[in-house]
This record gives sequence, structure tokens and C-alpha cells, in this order.
Amino acid sequence: MQALIDFLTSRRHLLAVLSLLLGGVIAWGAQYTTIDASSDAILSEDDPYRQEVEQVDLDFPPSTGAIIAFMPASGDIFTVESLRVMEELTERYVEVDSAVSVGSLINRRLNAVDADRLNRDYLIPDIATLTEQDLREIREVALADEDLTSTMLSDEGDMALAIIKYRASPDDQPTRRQIAQSIVDLRDSLREKHPQMGTFVLGRALFELDSYKAQIKDRTYLAPLVLITNVLLLWYCLRSVAFSLCVMLVSFATIALTMGTMGWANIPFNQISNMGPLVVLTIAFADSIHIVSVYLQGLRQSLSKVDAMRESLAVNLQPVTLATVTTTMGFLSLNYCSSPGIYGFGNVVAIGVVWAFVLTFTLLPALILLVPVRKVPQPLGVRGLMNAIAELVERHGKPLLVGGGILIVATLAMLPMNKVDFSQFSFVDKESDFHKVFNALSEKIGNDQSLVFSINSGSYYGIAEPEFLDAIEGFSRWLETQPEATYVTSYTKFLKIQNMAENDNDEAFKVLPTDNLQIIDYLVGYQLVQEIEPNLEPIFNPDYSAIRLVIGTSNLSNTQLVEFNERIENWLEENLDPAYKVMHGDNSILFARLEYSISVQLLEGFALSFLLITLTMLIGLRSIRYGLLSIIPNLFPATIVFGFWGLFVGELSPYILMLFSISIGLVVDDSVHVLSKYIHARRHGSAPEPAVRYSLDKAGSAITITTLSLAVGTLVLLFSNTYYYQNVALLLTPIIVVALLLDLLYLPPLLVRFDRWIERKQGGRAAPPAQGAPAAG
Repeated sequence: MQALIDFLTSRRHLLAVLSLLLGGVIAWGAQYTTIDASSDAILSEDDPYRQEVEQVDLDFPPSTGAIIAFMPASGDIFTVESLRVMEELTERYVEVDSAVSVGSLINRRLNAVDADRLNRDYLIPDIATLTEQDLREIREVALADEDLTSTMLSDEGDMALAIIKYRASPDDQPTRRQIAQSIVDLRDSLREKHPQMGTFVLGRALFELDSYKAQIKDRTYLAPLVLITNVLLLWYCLRSVAFSLCVMLVSFATIALTMGTMGWANIPFNQISNMGPLVVLTIAFADSIHIVSVYLQGLRQSLSKVDAMRESLAVNLQPVTLATVTTTMGFLSLNYCSSPGIYGFGNVVAIGVVWAFVLTFTLLPALILLVPVRKVPQPLGVRGLMNAIAELVERHGKPLLVGGGILIVATLAMLPMNKVDFSQFSFVDKESDFHKVFNALSEKIGNDQSLVFSINSGSYYGIAEPEFLDAIEGFSRWLETQPEATYVTSYTKFLKIQNMAENDNDEAFKVLPTDNLQIIDYLVGYQLVQEIEPNLEPIFNPDYSAIRLVIGTSNLSNTQLVEFNERIENWLEENLDPAYKVMHGDNSILFARLEYSISVQLLEGFALSFLLITLTMLIGLRSIRYGLLSIIPNLFPATIVFGFWGLFVGELSPYILMLFSISIGLVVDDSVHVLSKYIHARRHGSAPEPAVRYSLDKAGSAITITTLSLAVGTLVLLFSNTYYYQNVALLLTPIIVVALLLDLLYLPPLLVRFDRWIERKQGGRAAPPAQGAPAAG
């Protein structure tokens, strides 16, 4: 290792120049980075239902659209003022890019019975002619229409929906964002003109736009905030502007290399990986601080600048290397998860960790040695604190061990109090309409989620066969008896209503037709109406071989939706002809299943990373017992914090579970430095207590500063524009702080007690120094 240290110091200028040249080429790729704000970046890639949904989208091309929700301050949608706002939307919908149609109460057609009774085709006549009596009559007719109150109107008449359909061409993210922005512009115009009407917009394109804006806001505001706070923290801790700038430059270069690598590799950032560079920044700070802090200690001991750098590299090369390997493992374990958002985040940080390691030993030494030192700066004064902790360990080691053990066991018992619950809207801007109106939508109108199934008959025109019709009718009737189903949009229901309409609305004809030609005639008629009424959703495919069935649900948790879906699948398996192929056709079930699939994958990935990190610690520390003892400060900070979270909050997004892998990747750095320096002292013949003092003296200042840096970096996420990152800050920050406390207050007495016990077992002999180890200094 000494040869490597001599090479890093003697060839530092060459290494620095090569780092800057290579780094410049790689960093150039940062301009090619992109952002993926779609829901595909969140969903699991290996969910078997995902392929089904994609196939159904091909068979039944969805008519993309946006929902405009109207909630008047008066609480009544059936007023002239409220209807005029909807009328204006109906007239101005063409301002939306690529818009093809709009559907609202204004152009809502009456059913045949009401049309005959009222002698008009539409629910709303000319608004200018409406009287109070007319408004009461319209309200009565609308609220009596079950189809209307299950799709576009609340039961109390205090909320109504309109739907703008559009065709995105090409159907890519930039085009969808442009369309979404035009919808937002129209919404803002209506809000400004009609402040008494609450106007909100929802939709897939708007979800992507809000998610994209949230990422841009976080990059624009959070990154500078993290940078400024860390620079100020470095200046305060290192007491030197010059050394702080050196650390900052290396950290900046690390981020540039990370983003450049992502750009050249054409890997987009997404809702989760967007925060990866901020994590990389704090890790790069941590690596550099270890080098600088020991370097300054060497200068205060009257060593020359080069000798002080050699001393710093000798002390830090092994622990920084070990910390880099284990941290990289922790983040790469996220690849065990099939969600692009999660494994993308892990890959971004893993790439950044490696670049931070490279620049810490190739660029930082040259920069530091260029800094003139007239007066050696005095870093953050924690030596007195470290001495106090060493005395505390010697005098009160047993109470610290017992108290820490009780805390660990108690919080482990509280872990089951956490319940996993996922909301896709945790990734969008907290000011988004999704947060403001989604709950109102589910409570007032319902049908906030739906289960969609495609059932293929297996043959052309097969959906007109009596056997197929009877099977679908039986399925529809069973669904209508299920408490979770608020409505069922059934192909057979359409045929019965059409058959009745063809026979003068005689209720006796509200049955399934038996004539195949008549059925096909009804289907052709529906297709013709679709051409002039784009709001109509496809209920069968072009070759009449498959039908699309929609089951509306309201206020179901993800677990309840999955259970309902499983009950449907069991019924289909028991009652439907196996020749009929059934596929899922909506993302709702994919989002609901994330709770289980993502949670299991993350916990499996964490178990694998924890095993690999522990094995790496065993090999890196060259000690089985110390490697096993390292489990405590690495594993239990997360369990302690999650235990208290279960007690006081209790609700977790499955994506938050990735903090187990993230936290072990971050906090292992502190334990590596404490243990490596303790082992160094022990192998040079020190007793446990002096070895603890040596370890805290050499590592205490650095791990305190790095913990402050990491904690500040994660705490800044509280100012994120998404609830997801706010929760990350609330959990990850205390995990980092608890890890430091365990490294300082629990690990040292554990090491002392354990080594004293080993010595008693060996007859009082101290641990011998490693063969060939240099004499203790």
C-alpha cells in the first residue's frame, strides 16, 4: 500500500491533469441528460399484468383526455353562473393542443324517455332562456340519471366533470407536456375570469407535467440550497475557505461526471433518480473531508505538507476504499427491484460513489497541496467531545450497552406497526390539482379507480355468438352484486339498451338479441356514432373478437382493490370458458400491486446487500469478530427510526422501504472509519480503552463533519416539491444521526466489553499486533 501512496503523492500533478481532461470529456455528456416523468418510471417492469395492459391498449386504442373538475363556491352546479363556465369551456376547448372533442353537462344527451318527455335532445337548453323552474327541473333530471351520477356528476350536485379528448401526435413526452400545458393555460384563464368557480384539471398528461415540473423545481432550488449549506458547513467545520473550495470543486466535478455518464449512456432521470446527484454531492463531501481532516492533523504535528498528505492517505485509503465498496453495494442492491425509478436511483448514486472515490485520490491531493499554509486551520473542535465520550465509555460502558440494547429491541418490536400504502401522487408537485381534488372526486362522484378487463372470444365476430354473450352477461350480473363495484360498463348492457331503443323503448325488449346479424348491425352503429362522438370509449375491437369491460370502484385501498381483483379472477377461472382469453387493461391494478411487489423486492435486495456488505467488512477489516460487530451500527439505525415512525405515523410508501438499502450504504462509512482505526491501534498493541481513544481521536472529527454534511443534505429535502422526498428527509436524516450516536456511544463500549471478554477467555492476554505491522505511534 505504501507504493500506491507514494505514487498518488509523487504523480499527483499528472493524475490531476488526467482527471480533469477525462472528466471534461465525460462531463460533456451532461447536456444530453433527459427526464422521464411518466408513470412507467414508477411501475414494476416484471409485473405480468403490465404486458396485458400494453396489449389491451393496442387492441383498444385509448382515447386520451383530461378531466376538468368544477366545484362552485356556492355548492350548486345548477346555477346560471356555473353552467356558463362549463359552456365557455365547451366553446374554448379547441385552445387545447390536438383537442378533438369535449364532453360536459352542456352537450350531454338525454336518454330516449327524457328526450320524449322534455321534447329536446340535450340536458341543458339555451342557458340564456333558463328560469329558476328550468334549473330545478334540470337538476332533478340530472341527479336521477344513474349513468350521469356515476361518471360526471356528484349525487349532491356540487361537483361536475368535463372531459377534453385529444390525440397526441407523436405520442411522446414532449408532445404530451405541451398538450398538458395548454390545458393548464385554459384552466388558469377560466379561474381568472370566474374566481367563484373552483376549476381543476386531472389526467395522464397532466400527471407527467406536474411530475416534470416538480423535478425541475427540485433541481433548480434544492441543488443550490444543498450546495450553499454544505459549503457554509465546510467553512465552519474546516475553518478554511481554501480547503472548503477544494472539497467543493471535487464534489462539483463528481456530480458533473455522474450526470455526464448518465447522458452518454442515454439513461433518463426520473421521479426518484432525480435526487441522485444531491446524494452523490454529500458522499463526495464525506470522502474529501476524511482526507482533509487527517491532513490538517498532520500539519499540526509539524509534518511537511507532502508527509502530512502521505499520512492522511495511509490512514484513509483502506477505510475510504472499504466504504466506497460497501456504499456502492448498498445502492446497486436496488437493482433487485423492478421499478425503473428505484433501480435508476441506485445506479445514479453508485456511479457517483465510484467517481467520488476516483477524484478523492487523483484530484484532491494535488488541489490540497497547492494551498499555501501559513497558519494551520483548526477544524471543528470535537477533540474535547471525543475525549469526553472515551471517558464516558470507560466509566459507564455497561449502562450505555444496556440502554442501547433496550432501545434496539423495543424499536424492533414496533416495526410491525408500519403499514405500507402507496399513492402515485406522492411524486407530483404538492401544489398540483391532483392533491386538491382527487379526494373530493372519490368522495363526491366515486369511481376514482377502475378495473378494466379485455375478454377475447378467440374468433372473428365471436362476440356476437350466443355462448359468448351469455358468459359476459353472467359475469356482468355477478359484478353488479359485488359491494366494491359502483358501476359496470358492460358490452351486453349496451346491446340490451340498443335492442330496447330499436323497439320503441319497450322494456320487454331490454334483453340480449339473438340474431347475429342484428347484433353486428348494432356494433356497426356504435362505431359510426363513435366517429362523431369521440367521447365514447371503445367497448369492442375492430374485428369483433374481443370486448372491453370496465368496473368502477370508489374509495378502495390498494389492498382492497387487489383483493377484489383476485376475487374476480377466481370467479372467471371457475365460471368462464377457458377458450376465452382474459387480460387486464388498466394501470390501476398495476399501481395497487406495487405495495406487495416493490416491498418484497426491496426487502430481498436489502437482505442481499446486507449480506454482501457484511462479508466485505469481514474481508476488508480482516477480522471475523469485528466484521460481525459492524452489523450493529449499520443495521439498527434504520430499525430504530422506522420503529418510532411506526409508533407515531405508521404509514409507509413501499418506495420509502428503499431507505433500508440507502441508509446502510450511507452510514457504513462512519463505522468503517471507527472500526479500522480501532483495529489499527489494537494490532499495534494498544489495550481496548486507549484503542477507543485513538479511534475517536483520528476518526471522530471527520465522521462528525460528514454526518453533519449528510444530515444537512437530506434535511434540505424537506423543502422538496413532492411529498415523497419530504418523507425521505423525515426518515433518512434521523437515521444518519442515530448511526453517528451508535458509532460514538454504543459501538465503543461494545468493542471494549467484547475485547475484554476475549482477553479473559485467553487468560488476560491483549490482542497481539498484526505480523509486520509498524510500531505504534
